[in-house]
Amino acid sequence: MKKLPLYISLLLLLTCAKEDSQAPNTPPTQIVKQYTLTASAGDGGSVTGGGTFASGTQVSLTATPNSGYSFSGWSNGSTANPLTVTLNSNTSITANFQVIVNSYTLTLTAGEGGTVTGGGEYEEGTDVTITASSNYCQQFVSWSDGDSNNPRIVNIDSDLNLNANFESITNEVDYSLVKLRYPCALVATNPKSYNETERYKVANSGWLSVSVLEQYEGYYYPTNNDYNPPGFYSMDPHNFAHGDFNNDGLVDLVITWATFTHTLERNSRYNYSILINNGDGSMTYDHDAITTSSAHYNHFAYRTKVADFNGDGLDDIVSASMGVVQRLPGQASYTRWERIPLLINLGDGKFYDASTNIEGQEDGISPPEGHSFGHEIDVGDVDGDGDIDIYTGKILLINDGSGNFSNKTNLLPKELKPNRNLWSSVIADFNNDGIDDFFVPYAEVDEWSQYPTKSGVYALSNGNKPSYSDYSDIGFVEEAKYGLSNSKFNYAIDYDINLDGYKDIIIAVTRKDPYYVGKGLQVFLNVEDPITDNRKFIPGDYLLPDESLIDQYHGEGQLSVIDINNDGIPDIAHTSGAYGYEYGLSFYINNGGSLTLMNENDFAYMSQEQIPGRENYGIGNKLRRAIPINLNDSGWIDYISVITFSLNSGRNENIFYSVLSKD
Repeated sequence: MKKLPLYISLLLLLTCAKEDSQAPNTPPTQIVKQYTLTASAGDGGSVTGGGTFASGTQVSLTATPNSGYSFSGWSNGSTANPLTVTLNSNTSITANFQVIVNSYTLTLTAGEGGTVTGGGEYEEGTDVTITASSNYCQQFVSWSDGDSNNPRIVNIDSDLNLNANFESITNEVDYSLVKLRYPCALVATNPKSYNETERYKVANSGWLSVSVLEQYEGYYYPTNNDYNPPGFYSMDPHNFAHGDFNNDGLVDLVITWATFTHTLERNSRYNYSILINNGDGSMTYDHDAITTSSAHYNHFAYRTKVADFNGDGLDDIVSASMGVVQRLPGQASYTRWERIPLLINLGDGKFYDASTNIEGQEDGISPPEGHSFGHEIDVGDVDGDGDIDIYTGKILLINDGSGNFSNKTNLLPKELKPNRNLWSSVIADFNNDGIDDFFVPYAEVDEWSQYPTKSGVYALSNGNKPSYSDYSDIGFVEEAKYGLSNSKFNYAIDYDINLDGYKDIIIAVTRKDPYYVGKGLQVFLNVEDPITDNRKFIPGDYLLPDESLIDQYHGEGQLSVIDINNDGIPDIAHTSGAYGYEYGLSFYINNGGSLTLMNENDFAYMSQEQIPGRENYGIGNKLRRAIPINLNDSGWIDYISVITFSLNSGRNENIFYSVLSKD
């Protein structure tokens, strides 16, 4: 009898351990009960998910019917499958199945360019929704039975095989020896770290591709001693202008293409691309925006301006015209000057060639009298009559208010038509009298130059007289960033840098030697002359930031006045060519009257190694020529740029992409 209590204690201990599956010496307050979920299947299928679990565990059960059967429900009345059971006691549950009187197989396949969903085995009479999903740059066309509905409901009454057909949405056009592909020219499949920074992220890519198919023979440039061997012409989105071309309140773009080499006659002709802003961060190339092919006839349309020339409230387009300056081995120099291209908006974002509206261009070919080399152009109301006039290539074209222009170059003072070339010009109201004035930087000095000690001239309206009249106030500037004989004043704008209410002059300057090396700005401040009480221009480079980082960058660029950081104060964007480590965009932020440069590492970009088949070619270039534009009305200014690379044939291709701010 003395051993009986011991046996009873051992029996209780073993019983508790088995029932609760607890570790030895587990305190009573921590004992968790275990329960068993017994899952079984009726005829026609199987079930998974049973076992022993701690109290409160949620267990998933799945019933799988055999062929010819369908799941009909669980023994607890639920028809959910899978079924979730919360264990609070030992539980048994059975999956029930029923015989399908007739079952059929719906087999779906997808052609190249997409995927399909909805196939499987179904009971007779079942309505099944099938869906075809297209890949990027593809679109669904139809099912193999001719039906084009997507998604589509199919009633099952027999075995059925359907294939989804897809097609590419890429348009490929050969236009005057120029190949254009849009809106899907590239599918980039290998994202890179430089596609996103703290401030910017690459968005849409590959929505336009432009390349030229023509080859050239050997030539000399930039001097008669610099020989260049034969090769393919290349195209560059060299010039651009903003405007609302379809009158929807969004800023669109016109790109004026430069084809290089530009010093040879060629057969290919493609001058303009009209890019429409969709407002969602993307742009659409409208190949039909130029309705008359003669708009592309110019050999080298160049700087481009947008304004309403005929007073209809729509943005029109005009470009400078550089013509042909040809230098060939063993041949005399050859020049051919061309007309000034003028495009008038038809009201729906479409343009027609109105170049014959300019006096002297009635034949559609010849330039106006006195016009030769047109590197620069600007527009404004220089006679104070309320419409927009044109100054380019040292000639003056006065608007009659309806978009017809008379050549009034004879009225220009001699200082505005010197024997020196002009790389840039500005028309703006510098003295705030309501009449636009002139500021004209001169080309670099050489031994034949007129006004050899001057870097530029300005002509201001005086006493309500036009700024080109005998009464105009004419003055000169003398400063040049790299010296009078070595400074190329490549692009100039009016911009109130010190926020005093008067428009100053900002010039993108580069060097003549080394050729186009240096990407800097030069400032001329618009101030009052204490002696005459008129306005004059003085040096203002002290308002610029340190530009040493970009001093060796390629300097042939374009300036845009635009609010970069969305603070309500206009800033300056400097677009330029870029090679290797360079960045083709610089942001100068106005901080209360002086400029600072945004860190160029904040720019996101794409490169050639993201193009299928070129993964092992390396980056090649960082951010190429980039154009600022507000694409989604959010945060900092956005921009578009191009991946430029050489195909195996030696032909260059430009592929566009968009970059959005993250702020």
